[in-house]
Amino acid sequence: MSTFGSITPKELSLLANLVAFQLTEGKSADDNLLIAAQQENLESLKEKQDQIKDLKKQIKDLK
Repeated sequence: MSTFGSITPKELSLLANLVAFQLTEGKSADDNLLIAAQQENLESLKEKQDQIKDLKKQIKDLK
């Protein structure tokens, strides 16, 4: 996990897209929609994690 902890969100997004591309090769449209939905969910979770991290920093700065 520490390997992925040091990459930027942009790099993580690129990696996720590359993995998704490889996974969708030769799959049906339904499979591709499922993979796309999962990717959207992961990106949303990452954004929420970043927001929580920023809020924690703001709280710390207020103390």
